[in-house]
Amino acid sequence: MLPIMDSYSQAFRARVETFLETTGLKASEFGRQAIGDPSFVLSLRRGRSPTLATADKVEAYMARIESDEAKRRNRK
Repeated sequence: MLPIMDSYSQAFRARVETFLETTGLKASEFGRQAIGDPSFVLSLRRGRSPTLATADKVEAYMARIESDEAKRRNRK
């Protein structure tokens, strides 16, 4: 069994990667828009574990983009 932090970090990285695939957003642009760090995704891919505060900001950013996209789809 993985330690809790490893499993959370892995799940968070997977969520970010899925978001990037779904939206087509470039990794550097995602990092820049989400937290002002264009190298954020590269750091995650290299094993960085974000702080909870950073993860919260990134999750809020992804939720906002997903919500905006859902609203656009519903207008059609």
